[in-house]
Amino acid sequence: MALRFLGKDTIDGGSPTLFDDGDRYVLQGWIVTDPTVLAQLDLADHETVVEVPKELMKFLPEGVTVPAGSPLVLDREETYVFQGPLITDPAVLVQLDMPSHETVIEIPKTSMPMLEVTSELERRSANV
Repeated sequence: MALRFLGKDTIDGGSPTLFDDGDRYVLQGWIVTDPTVLAQLDLADHETVVEVPKELMKFLPEGVTVPAGSPLVLDREETYVFQGPLITDPAVLVQLDMPSHETVIEIPKTSMPMLEVTSELERRSANV
């Protein structure tokens, strides 16, 4: 499936990038090698972790939020560390410009919660 580019955050010589391919987000970020971080996660054989600047998440569609806590994400002040299945599909990888210090994971959209707008919130914002 063709990736739809959502956004990129180029800091510190990296190119963390966020894509959408329909049912999932494709997240390209820095490879995590810090043993302290890796020890906090219970990775399955097909999973890995990527670190990205928090600013990259501003490119998520309106209303989509980053879930708090493991197993999906660790908050590291200015960055997030995401855990997910490593993408190895050549049809996806060929669409990426990925330096050797980066990797890419998939995050099912069902893992990224939507903000719920209650009728009371709608009433309050309408009265402002």
